Amino acid sequence: MEDIDLIRLLSDGESHSGVELAAKMGVSRAAVWKRLQKLESQGLPVVSEQGKGYKLAYPLSLLDPKAVKTDLAEGVTVDIKSITESTNNDVLQYIKDGSLDGSRVYVCLAEQQSAGRGRRGKEWQSPYGSNLYFSLGRHVALGAAALEGLSLSVGLLLARLLSKQGVEDVSVKWPNDIYIQGRKVAGILIEVDGDLTSYCNVVVGIGINFQLESLKDKWIDQAYTALDEYGVTDRSLIANQLIVGLQRVFNELEAGAAFDLSAWKAYDFLAGKAVDVHLGSQKVSGQAVGVDMGGNLLVRLEDGSERKFSGGEVSVRAQ
Repeated sequence: MEDIDLIRLLSDGESHSGVELAAKMGVSRAAVWKRLQKLESQGLPVVSEQGKGYKLAYPLSLLDPKAVKTDLAEGVTVDIKSITESTNNDVLQYIKDGSLDGSRVYVCLAEQQSAGRGRRGKEWQSPYGSNLYFSLGRHVALGAAALEGLSLSVGLLLARLLSKQGVEDVSVKWPNDIYIQGRKVAGILIEVDGDLTSYCNVVVGIGINFQLESLKDKWIDQAYTALDEYGVTDRSLIANQLIVGLQRVFNELEAGAAFDLSAWKAYDFLAGKAVDVHLGSQKVSGQAVGVDMGGNLLVRLEDGSERKFSGGEVSVRAQ
């Protein structure tokens, strides 16, 4: 049996004796102990209870392949991995190997990432079975130039999805962070490889915090939250809806649909706020006044003029 089988046995959060685990896995108690040590070294919260056995510090609801793949269009391949370095890297490698062709779509999910990353190389905390680590790759026949506003469209898709789940006060911080009540719950990383005008490959990576307890001992440099705080716990359902929704976003882009600026305004986290835009060593200060049809951030400067930004780190200034 594999490590994932042991994880499934422990996923209920209840105590299980070494004898019970060994019997169910068909291995010795010593082998169980070694596997538990391995899981602990990988970051799983294994707890040893005197006289009771072993348990996880909190229950895990593992991804359900059947639920993730429900009602997907033809040509969509989904892989669910126990542990991987980065789902984005896995999709990029899949493309590099020539496995993605035509209008096919490849989706990689993982219970844990050992080297997850966000924009500008920032680390994405990735405890096992607690959050959603999701990447989708596909070809875009129109080239990278047609992808203006893609990051914002993906953020808008996720914000709407959470709103439909009953989560209130959802917003999108330009260009790609999702907030609930002013605290970050998800991030988006988009990587593009190919021609600017005719043909490219796109990978959309999404990380969503689902279980707040799993993040409490992690070093995170900003206010954060998780979906279980708002009654949303089904990672498989959200993954399925993301696959369906992203297919729709790409199809609309390829059909020439314009970015939904009016919908963005309803979720714009930065609108009206005093901000600093950091471009390397340069800092530009002003008031965020929205985005344009190309997905650029619009900032009104102190002299009353407006400047647009296609990239950069944005922080909200205390008033």
